[in-house]
Amino acid sequence: MLPGEQRHGQAMSTSDTAFYVIGGTLRHDAPSYVERQADNDLLAGLLNGEFCSVLTSRQMGKSSLMVRTASKLRGQGAKVVVLDLTAIGQNLTPEQWYDGLLVRLGRQLGLEDQVEEFWRTENRLSPVQGFMTALHDVALAQSNESLVLFVDEIDVVRSLPFATDEFFSAIRECYNRRVQDPEFNRLTFCLLGVATPSELIRNPRTTPFNIGLRVELTDFTEAEALPLAARLDGNSSNARAMLERILHWTNGHPYLTQRLCRAVWEERARCGSEHAPSAAWPCIDELCERLFLSARAREQDDNLLFVRERMLRSEADLARLLNLYEQVRNQRVIPDDEGNEFINQLRLSGIVSASNGCLRVRNRIYAHVFDPEWIRTNKPDAELETPDGRRLRIESSCSIGRASPNDLALPDAKVSRRHALIQAQKQHEFWLVDLGSSNGTYVNGRRVTQPVLLKPSDQIEIGPFRLVFHQSRTPAHELGDITICEQTLHSDTTILKRTH
Repeated sequence: MLPGEQRHGQAMSTSDTAFYVIGGTLRHDAPSYVERQADNDLLAGLLNGEFCSVLTSRQMGKSSLMVRTASKLRGQGAKVVVLDLTAIGQNLTPEQWYDGLLVRLGRQLGLEDQVEEFWRTENRLSPVQGFMTALHDVALAQSNESLVLFVDEIDVVRSLPFATDEFFSAIRECYNRRVQDPEFNRLTFCLLGVATPSELIRNPRTTPFNIGLRVELTDFTEAEALPLAARLDGNSSNARAMLERILHWTNGHPYLTQRLCRAVWEERARCGSEHAPSAAWPCIDELCERLFLSARAREQDDNLLFVRERMLRSEADLARLLNLYEQVRNQRVIPDDEGNEFINQLRLSGIVSASNGCLRVRNRIYAHVFDPEWIRTNKPDAELETPDGRRLRIESSCSIGRASPNDLALPDAKVSRRHALIQAQKQHEFWLVDLGSSNGTYVNGRRVTQPVLLKPSDQIEIGPFRLVFHQSRTPAHELGDITICEQTLHSDTTILKRTH
């Protein structure tokens, strides 16, 4: 029999409805928790005093891994603090944010009064200095045990109204100070969230956050997922066959696998286990269609919506991002490269994973949902008509200037060497930027002084040349005649940065 399976013909318990957990964080003792190599790696790393990070896409089980690891650490005598950044808020000053961190730390360690007194009397320190000093002078000073701080949902810092580079720099400083102050050997951090190491510290003049152990959280293998089969069917052979078909679609993605397993169980419970097909693939395929592949499901499933929005709302160049995904989907050999921002964005969206050092579409569900038609529909698409009637397709960007290497060369003395740039932004948005030309760039007779969102049939005048902007798919929301004065681009000065 499989671990935890019921005997053939035995009625299903109503408690089984809670066995498969869809979304959310699993309890540390949840019977449907699937242990992976990451469980061993993270626990061993933290017990050895290593700074760790678990940085991956959503609904991969990061928080459940954290809860389970924290329980094991407490069982071995360590003090553990979990700081969920979503609980602290975003519309805060630095003082309020760091105070919120300390309040939660003090509460979990039973040191609320000591932390409050320290924060009140040490007001000469900056917020980050106060937080880190409190860790040393209050938290570590109260006991001899090791202290592990889990910082969950770290991507929240990107929505704060102030820079948090110094927060991560201070964590790195705790690591570096171990040589001079042995007390810091008892303090360990684990960061979890949807981010890349390079995104944790945004200032290029600051050393990147490159310390500690990066724990890879992978999809379930068939062997790891075997405990999930126990509730699918009382017959172990049938249960394994059903799990195999489920993994055929999900490839072990934690959320997709748990959800499809639960749907199969509920379908069998609805039909009655004695009448339900044992390992009927059509049944599982039909459930998969209903849950993930139908038009309605694509607009309702949380995971599919996250992948879609992460792709389409990424700060990366959307056309290049979709072009890269299209290559992966067409089974082109694309090596996994952590230094490539587009590969990082694909990985963080969850749409791809790495296998043998190369990228692949994560699973068959994603391959069906995010298909060539989806790529075509969402890829920025525009053309620039030249005075002689030729049309130049714009997928990502189009530089305009007097001569090569511009994408569009306009040979005339009134055209600057690098005159203007059209840049794709978000979904079906194309912005025109004047690059400081001598004679200016005009749209519909108005001089461009700041980036302007182009609309179909806009007339662009550069020197003696008149260009016409064409677009087959306009932005999802009509913005009207908007310049950057009236709307902030989704990444401040993104367009201007990319021109240099």
